[in-house]
Formats: sequence, C-alpha cells, structure tokens
Amino acid sequence: MSAAVAAALKKIAAFILSDKELRGKLFVIIGSIVCGLLGLLCLPVVAIVSLRNMEIEPPEIDKSMFNEAAFIQNLSSDQQAQLANLQNQGQAIEDAMTGVECKDQTIKAQLIYLSFFDNVQNFNAESYAKLFAVSSDDKALIDALNSTYNLKIDYNEFVKSYTWVMNATINQYMFEDSKSKNAADLAAWAENAYLSGWGYKDGSFGDRDESDRIRYADSAGLILGYLRYDPEQKSFANEPSSLHFTSKGALDKMPDESGNILSDGSNFGVYVGNGEVVFASKESGCVTKDKVANGAWNSWSSISGAAYNTNISFEEYDEKKKNNLGLVQWAIQAHENGWGYIYGTYGNVLTEGLLQDRAAVFGCEVTDYMDFIRQNWMGKRCADCVGLIKGYGWYDSASGEIRVGTNGMMDVGANAMFANATVKGTIDTIPEVPGLAVWVDGHIGIYIGNGEVIEAMNTLRGVTRTRLAGREWTHWLQIPYISYVEKK
Repeated sequence: MSAAVAAALKKIAAFILSDKELRGKLFVIIGSIVCGLLGLLCLPVVAIVSLRNMEIEPPEIDKSMFNEAAFIQNLSSDQQAQLANLQNQGQAIEDAMTGVECKDQTIKAQLIYLSFFDNVQNFNAESYAKLFAVSSDDKALIDALNSTYNLKIDYNEFVKSYTWVMNATINQYMFEDSKSKNAADLAAWAENAYLSGWGYKDGSFGDRDESDRIRYADSAGLILGYLRYDPEQKSFANEPSSLHFTSKGALDKMPDESGNILSDGSNFGVYVGNGEVVFASKESGCVTKDKVANGAWNSWSSISGAAYNTNISFEEYDEKKKNNLGLVQWAIQAHENGWGYIYGTYGNVLTEGLLQDRAAVFGCEVTDYMDFIRQNWMGKRCADCVGLIKGYGWYDSASGEIRVGTNGMMDVGANAMFANATVKGTIDTIPEVPGLAVWVDGHIGIYIGNGEVIEAMNTLRGVTRTRLAGREWTHWLQIPYISYVEKK
C-alpha cells in the first residue's frame, strides 16, 4: 500500500469515527471504502490501526461521497460476502456486550475488533464480550485479549487511540434511558467525559472545539451538557441555561445514589458511586475523577430536570402494624430522598398525567405553580402535608405500593385528622414521643424527636426538616389511625 493511500484511509477513518451521523454506519462505510479503493479482503484493519499513529487532522469531506449503496454495488461477490460478515460481527458484538451488561463498552469492543482481529479465526462474540465483563480495568482487558487471542496490542497506544476516538464522539451506549433525563445516566455521562479525556474550558458543556477537536466542559457545564444533550438528534440544545438544585444537605446525609450533585461552595461534581466523584477541574485542566473524601466537598443536592431513584426504603418498626416509630423513619426517608410537594398527593411519583389531574381537582393550589413543579418535582415522589402521613398508613411493604384507604388509615384532611384525635394537647405540653403529629389550622407535620419536625411544607419547599420551636404549631396529637409504642 502506498503512503498516500494509507494517509487517505487514515483521514477518512478518523473523519467517520468523529462524525455523529456517520459513526453509526462505521462497519458498512469503512468496509466499503477500503474495498472500493484497494479491493482488499482484510477490509477495515489498515484504516483503523493507523489511527494509533495519532498524527491525524480529519479533513473537510463532503458526506455525499459516502454513498453506501454505490460502494456495495461495485464490490465483487466475495467482497460483498466479507462486508456482510463484518456487519454481522459488529452487530453480534453489540448484542453480546448488552448480554453481559457491558453495553457502555460497545464502541471499545468494536474498535478493538476492527483494529486487531483480522487474523483471529473462529471469532465468537459471546466469549469476546465476557472478557470485558470480567476485566477489572483496561490494562487487565488488554492483557486478557493478548493472552486469549495471541495478540500484541500495546496498552499505551490503545489508550491514546481509544481516548481520541471517544473524545470525538458521545457514547450512545452509556444511556440506560435515552428518552428521559435521569440520575443514573447523568452519572454515566460524567464517567464517559472522564474516560473520554474531556478538557476544562470556562463556558463549555461538552461541546467540541472545532480548532483542536477536543470536548470541553467547566464545573457547571459538565452537568448542563447532559441536560441539554439530545441522544436522538445527537446535538445540544440551548436550554436549560442554568442549574437548579433541590434537596440540599450536609454531605454525611447524602443517600448513596449515583447522579447526586456535590458542591464545595463554588464548584460542582457528579457522584458516580463507590465513594467517587467526577468533576471538571480548572486546576488540572480536564475532567477528572477522585475519591469524595479527597476533596473539599461539603454538601449535596439533586439536580432539577433529572429523575432520581423513587424506591421507598426505610426501617419499619413493625411491618404488620402501623405505628409512630415506623412513621418517623418514613418521614426521614422522604426528606432525605428529596420528596416534593403537590397538593393532593401522598407519596406518588409525579408524572405529567398526575400533575394535570391534580391541577383539574385542586385548581390554583397547583396551577399557580405549574412551571416550578415541572422544573423541580417532575419524576420525584410528592406529598402534601397530611398526604405525607397518609402515605405511610397506606404503604404496603410487600408490594411497595401505596393503596388509598388501606391499613385503617382514613382519607382525611389535616383538620379532620386533628379533630378525630382523642389524645392531643397544646404545643407547650408536647411529650417527647417521636411520631406525634404537630398541627396548626390547615397544616400538619410529624414530630421526629429531639425538637425536630419533618413536614411537607409547601410547593416551593417540598418535604422539609425544621425545628419545632421555629414554627407556629399550636397543638400536638396522637394520630388516631396508628398505634403508639415505646422506643426499643
């Protein structure tokens, strides 16, 4: 092969890998180009291996020249058979990687196959994918591939080429749900930015600089980029223009959920699990990953616009009998999981359909806040003040469902619950009994002990933890639909 042809193939391959539309047809187009130009049977290998050189500047190429059908028509029957096999192997790798729950590494698996497996006989995609599943890191993976397939892949060269390719694209395989924004995919987005070698640049959000062809993000932009990115269109929108946080709290109170946002007062990071955080670091000039304990992070929050885990998990004192101590744990988990407030809800996950229904029933109590609700509470569990209590009464631990009117909990408002109570008194006489309710005309909360209350306060505040002395409660009561037990 002449040096000129090799250089041309190198640029064409790099261009395709970095182009958001053409990368999806990688197997067909690269195979077609190499066949069409050289008539070789080892289709894409030379083109992709030459990426490791890294002395690449993708050219401006008219995409119309990549006419897949025209190339294939000009291939011999043998070449078309080879191309079909290549396409089948590419799909087989994708299916196998999904099967071993390594879908996010699909591009890596396909790239390695294209680059180094031209002489491997009797290739089996399932066995190949298992090596990705069991390898602890990329170094262990390359060692396993070299040993299993008698290859000589240089780890350092692989890292350079893979990082360059991944920086040029956004890995669509990382998304668990590409049609909605959620905390798990936010964490995967941050991990992808780290693995792909994104740089740091003020005002950037994952967009690619056309001069050096590197993706950049700043502290907030790493998060904004995920919220703006449309996986279907493979492009960034202009909204949201800023970040909105909910459920802020001290770091030691953070639930162990990937996608939570960490802050040190000026910078933001994305918690990705295992005690680690990914953030765009101005000091290091890139997106980096570190242990949370190594940084100055001091608070956490969830981010508006992304759905978080809505599972209910708390320590029930007695699963068979609703009681005050179980209610306290219920209220604590609702606060720690950042439940919102919608009038007429009782722990429901907020959907657009539910929002429209509550708006139709309760009018301005909901309609006056529609934009705020969509921005802050959509996809989260929500309750109003008495609904926070009723949700506990109606919760079935076996099914995880909240069933209205069950377990002896009546469907009443805050004032009716107070009126029906037989044990109650003025707030100045409240005993130190966790799980009592505190009441003021039209509103009710849950006393959790030690002078603290958890209440679904209002639409703008959601489920909130407050001091008993700091609110205008007038009375306390034993909730008449649950039992009261002594603390163990």
